[in-house]
Amino acid sequence: MTAITTSSASSGTTSARWAAPAHFTGAALLGAIGLAHLLVVHAFGGADTPAEEAINELSARTTTTLIEGGRQLSVFDLNTGYSVGMGLLGMLFGLVVISAVRAAPQLIARWSLFNGVCVVAAAGVFWIALLYFPEPVIVISALATLCFAAVFVAGSRSVRSR
Repeated sequence: MTAITTSSASSGTTSARWAAPAHFTGAALLGAIGLAHLLVVHAFGGADTPAEEAINELSARTTTTLIEGGRQLSVFDLNTGYSVGMGLLGMLFGLVVISAVRAAPQLIARWSLFNGVCVVAAAGVFWIALLYFPEPVIVISALATLCFAAVFVAGSRSVRSR
C-alpha cells in the first residue's frame, strides 16, 4: 500500500512518501553517470592503448569545418568536446532536477510535464547506453528510468479545489 501524506494547502498536492526519494534517486543516478564519465574518461583515464593512440592520431589530423568558412576543427577535437559536454550535461541534469524538486516539490505531481521530461531524458540515456555503452551504464540508466517512470505514473496526485 502506498503511504499518502497531505502536504500544505498552498501546494495543492498529496504526495506519496516514496515519490521524492525515488525522483531524487533517478536524478542522482543520471548525474553519477555524467560525473563518472568525466572522471573515468577525461580526468583519470590513464594512458591509451596503442590502437587508441593510432585512432587519436588519425582523428587529430583529420580536420573539418562545420560552417563554410568557419573554424577548422579536428575530428579528435569534436569528439572530445562532445564527450566532455555530454558528461557535464548529465551531471548538471541530475543537479538541476534535484534542486528543482527540493525547491518546488509539486513538480513531481503524477503525470506532470516535469516528470515526463525526466522520464524521456532517462529513457534516452538508457537507449543510447544500450547501443554504445558498457553494462554498468545500461543498468544505472535503466534504474534511473524506472525511478522517474514510477513517480510519473504512481507518484503524487494533484488535489483540485472545488
